[in-house]
Amino acid sequence: MENIFGGLIEFKSKKEFDSFIEEIDKDSALRIIEISILYGQQNGLYSLEESHSLYKCLTKLKENV
Repeated sequence: MENIFGGLIEFKSKKEFDSFIEEIDKDSALRIIEISILYGQQNGLYSLEESHSLYKCLTKLKENV
């Protein structure tokens, strides 16, 4: 089992992960970014201001999906 972001996203194998990344669509890419931000927040990576900025940017990007 392969996983990224502390297990928030899991794949059956490295090959499945590689295939997913190579064929990623816009919705999945935004979801991966969302999960990476969540992972960073859970691990104290971002300040409150940084988290808010990332949230606003992600919200803006999702308007065009």
